[in-house]
Amino acid sequence: MAAPPPPPPQEGVLNTEALHLNDEIVDMCMLLDYENRFCTKELKPMPRTFFAYPAPNPAHQFKYFSQLVAFGLAFLNIKADWDEFDDPTTVMTSMQVALKDASIQVPGGMGKLKSGHGDAVCQVLHTLMGEALRRVSFEFHAPTYPDEGMADEADVDSDAEIHSVGEDEMPGDGEEDDLMYQEDAPKPPEDDENDHQVLQANVDPKEWLLEVERVSSRLKVQMPNDSKEWRTHLQQTKQYKQVIENQFPASKVQLDKLVAQLSQAMDRIKSKEAFINTQFDHRAVDYRQQQEELTQVQQQYTELNEVVMNLQIELKNVSEELDVVKNEMEEKSSTVTDTTPIVKMKDAFKRLRADTRQLEVRIGVVSHTLMQAKLRQRPNEDRKRGVYGDSRATEEDQYDEQDP
Repeated sequence: MAAPPPPPPQEGVLNTEALHLNDEIVDMCMLLDYENRFCTKELKPMPRTFFAYPAPNPAHQFKYFSQLVAFGLAFLNIKADWDEFDDPTTVMTSMQVALKDASIQVPGGMGKLKSGHGDAVCQVLHTLMGEALRRVSFEFHAPTYPDEGMADEADVDSDAEIHSVGEDEMPGDGEEDDLMYQEDAPKPPEDDENDHQVLQANVDPKEWLLEVERVSSRLKVQMPNDSKEWRTHLQQTKQYKQVIENQFPASKVQLDKLVAQLSQAMDRIKSKEAFINTQFDHRAVDYRQQQEELTQVQQQYTELNEVVMNLQIELKNVSEELDVVKNEMEEKSSTVTDTTPIVKMKDAFKRLRADTRQLEVRIGVVSHTLMQAKLRQRPNEDRKRGVYGDSRATEEDQYDEQDP
């Protein structure tokens, strides 16, 4: 079962060259026995228009094309570095290298092959399969036709053709076409003597010439004027051959004269070159010496340049270290000259002194309040001491003495 054919081309689009190449590609693949050596259940035999137009499944068409290229490269002893699971970009890169090794040019660039169809694809496959057939020593031979005997021509009865039908009774264009396809009516059998009698023509030559002139225009076969028709090519080839045969003798004489003149000019040029070489030999020696000196100077320059590059790298490293040290010094100097912490300490000390003064004031107020409270309690204690005796009074005095 063959692979599914591609969809029909759009109306007005007919890629004749791709169709012709695709047809030959199928024939070449069949000669290489690709049906048994290449085709599988997935890659079935392709139709004769498979690569001429885009297929419904472009991925399958590109896969078929890449695998067919790998099949053709195997005959050229070139291994394909891709498989069916690779990315299309990877496949195109590997295919470009393989086709370059096989000396196969891709018309229009590798981008034309990514679609898997078209003129470029057909041309690459056609060239590849032709090279594969050449490697397997296959040759196309001239076709041989069976020897068939030529049909015997019927005897012409001029008298019957002229006088059988008169000019007035001749059928028109449509009637003539109808009569041509009609079967002849059965004729009654005649005697053998009548069959072997000599036919005698009783036709007027003038009438015969008139009849020939009238019918000759209809007897001419008009061939279509097609530039791709093989008869046109054959006629053009004959014309070109006649032109070449006419122009070749004069051209050959002129070319022979031109060859003789060019040979003489080459001999003179060689003699002049030898003379110049002998005259300027010492200059060539000087040039070689100066070239050697220049080579030595360039070598020294290269070595010194490498030393300068190393020193520049060291200078760059030292400059970077110097920048780091400068940044650290700037940070330390800015830290030393900065008086902000001192100012903050002074402000904090002032706030602390103010808080201390407020606390002292509050302590003084509290002490004064306690002293007044004690002074108020003293008269009441004296009264109580007179009522209860001196012992309690002495104890209270002791307590008073302990109070601050």
